Amino acid sequence: MSHLAATRFSGISIGGSRNGGQALGDNDECKEWPLTLRNKAPRWHDQLQCWCLNFKGRVTVASVKNFQLVAATESTAEAPTPSQPAPPPPSEHDKVILQFGKVAKDMFTMDYRYPLSAFQAFAICLSSFDTKLACE
Repeated sequence: MSHLAATRFSGISIGGSRNGGQALGDNDECKEWPLTLRNKAPRWHDQLQCWCLNFKGRVTVASVKNFQLVAATESTAEAPTPSQPAPPPPSEHDKVILQFGKVAKDMFTMDYRYPLSAFQAFAICLSSFDTKLACE
């Protein structure tokens, strides 16, 4: 799954000017517009000897279509290699904003949170099928 960080979702921007579209309050996590999303970097699993994402039980079938998007920081680093030390605990920028994954044959689950709308989240998930139709 090391190719995960190189998918087309590595730089999605959502929103526009602060005065138009969705308004943000003082207590909201996203302070800057536009919001740029990136794939969450997978972690190396020593026992399984593979790259893994934690879907917290919501995704049950391994698939190239599974992904998680988080808010991008200014300096987005590549996924660590197995020889690198474990990264620090997740920050506010590592909160999953959208996750999509397979749960059965021809059945998927989508979880999203603010600032994405259901329509935006569904459009992103639907577009993931464009380049991955014959991958499984």
